[in-house]
Amino acid sequence: MSAESTFITQLKEAIKNKADFLNASELPKLLDQYRLLHTCVKNIYEVLVKKALITPDPYKLEKKISDIQAPDDGPYAENERSMVMGSRFSDYESMLDFICTYVKFSVETISIPKIKKLTEVNNAFQWNNMTQNNSRVNTRGLATLISEAKKNVPQITLSLINDSITKSSDALGEINKLLKDLTDFQKESYKLEVRMNIFNHPSLDNEKAMTSEENEIAEIKRIFPQVMGKSPYYSDLILEIIAEDQGKNKEVAQKAVISRLQVKQTATVQQKATVDTKAMLLSAMHILVTLAPTYAEVAEKLENNKNVISGKKKTFGEKIKDLIRQILGKPDPAIVYNFIIVDQKKETKTLKAVDINVFISNIEKKANFFGILINKSSPEFKKLSSYQEHDILDYLNKQVTENQEILTLLDAADEYFKNNVVSMDRSKIKGLKMDLVTIKNIMVKTIQKRGEYLSYIEEQEQMRKLGISNEV
Repeated sequence: MSAESTFITQLKEAIKNKADFLNASELPKLLDQYRLLHTCVKNIYEVLVKKALITPDPYKLEKKISDIQAPDDGPYAENERSMVMGSRFSDYESMLDFICTYVKFSVETISIPKIKKLTEVNNAFQWNNMTQNNSRVNTRGLATLISEAKKNVPQITLSLINDSITKSSDALGEINKLLKDLTDFQKESYKLEVRMNIFNHPSLDNEKAMTSEENEIAEIKRIFPQVMGKSPYYSDLILEIIAEDQGKNKEVAQKAVISRLQVKQTATVQQKATVDTKAMLLSAMHILVTLAPTYAEVAEKLENNKNVISGKKKTFGEKIKDLIRQILGKPDPAIVYNFIIVDQKKETKTLKAVDINVFISNIEKKANFFGILINKSSPEFKKLSSYQEHDILDYLNKQVTENQEILTLLDAADEYFKNNVVSMDRSKIKGLKMDLVTIKNIMVKTIQKRGEYLSYIEEQEQMRKLGISNEV
């Protein structure tokens, strides 16, 4: 066997092994990091909207995304910051949601052109340098808005903003590192495809190609359009092929290629052996508690809508009575609404009597409690972290159930207020559509993370029954 055919055999095997490794291990990590980035960006977006620092894009829910594209980054007038940054940051958040939801994370689908588009989205905002003197228009504009958002806000909101910025920076660092590894793989995969399609083509003059580097390039260029279809011609990668075929140090170049593609299996086994399952549960819980600002805003909207439906604002005397009632620890008088609960699976509708004051109060309590748990250094989060694993799982399950019930009731509440307000007050009703989307997304991510934990535990149990150990 010739040296060249030995190299090709090694290259094909190395690329197959690397593809399997990326699909099974690294690309799921890449998706997780994008999900984390999206959650953090969503948190900041909602804070900016709530503080009226940006103007929400009125067409956000109507925009149809079909491909990966970074938001506009051109200059704008300072007096247009609220509107322009509102639109651009909204587009950025929607694009991250699209990436997390619709992009298939596999080596077969994430090509070099797609990596380039992902990189452009990644560079839309510099989370590791979120300062008002940043040279990038969008980052500078967002940093200015965030600085305004931090003024006169509760510690909960401040912690949420700072935590989201830090995590966005960390997530992007991991994303860029994983994309760099994927890019290196795709380049070698492209080079192998060129070799297999062109060098085995019957019209290739192999003898002529191997007489000089220039002749090999000429032969590749001649045949490339016939066999590579719509694949772009990457001249720098073609030159690498030439160097590996005819360069003075071709043996060194070939060994370097194989080395870059090697998968360190021992490191992977060690990682599996040291999985922190408690941390997986706490991570799921931490995703859930990012609902804090959304719940706070929802409670305000429900209170507003209740007042609109009742047809009046509270008088000074009524506010005094409310204050006395609070001092005496007496609950607000019941205001019961009949919500229509829709069960999509069973295709049924049922009426549920809900005391709107109790419902709003429960959401406010949930917002406050989750706002405390967002801070991992808080006594409450440390206390949760000290629980046994099965107790954390039970607590997480309880919270998931409660929040799914809240989501169902909020969906019904949104319909109730829209259908039971007089026409002249319809514009005063604050819709919950965007809040419901946020809550649903966070619930899905929480349940996914919990599912990863349960799958891992089940896998470990099966391995234990078979007498297989992960210990190294």
